[in-house]
Amino acid sequence: MAVTTLALILGDSHVCWLERFVSSSGIRFGTGSSFVGTDCHFKFAGFRGGSVSSVRDDGAVDRLLDLQMPAIVVLCLGGNDVYGSPESVLTVGMRLYEYAQSLLARGVLHVVVCQIVRRQCVRRYSWEDGTQRVVDINEFLKAVCDNERLSFWYHRGFWQSQRNIFRGDGVHFNDLGNYKLWRSVKGAVFVALKRLGLGR
Repeated sequence: MAVTTLALILGDSHVCWLERFVSSSGIRFGTGSSFVGTDCHFKFAGFRGGSVSSVRDDGAVDRLLDLQMPAIVVLCLGGNDVYGSPESVLTVGMRLYEYAQSLLARGVLHVVVCQIVRRQCVRRYSWEDGTQRVVDINEFLKAVCDNERLSFWYHRGFWQSQRNIFRGDGVHFNDLGNYKLWRSVKGAVFVALKRLGLGR
């Protein structure tokens, strides 16, 4: 009999758009037993304009965890901090790392911190400076999120795409981008399940 596992996709408005895409596309929320040898179900918790601090301090996340503790949390968070805050990437990166650690302390079995994606449209910084901040924080997160219960995940297949993956705002993904993000998130969950000994 398959083990039922819950994966929570937690983050900013990218998660809101991803949930809308998955729902409207009729895509299964669960990976299914044929995918990873377990019955894995997904929940989405997206916060529009969310920063690491605002999501961390929002009581809705605590209520979600109290209602049903997920085995896996996939964090799609930090882009608004990197692009919209004057804080250093080290400060932002440490805050995200500490938030991931707090989720583990609450009882989550594995946390995946996803790569922060580059944007087409940048306001506070020049495109070059904004991109460098993204590169720097991803390198930091990759270095610190590296153990059996905490991992870093690179989104694959985004930057080699010959087709546009962004909406007109240059920040959020269009349907193609969300399709790629969904495949990437499922890949992150697959690896986390294997680390937990639940996947094939």
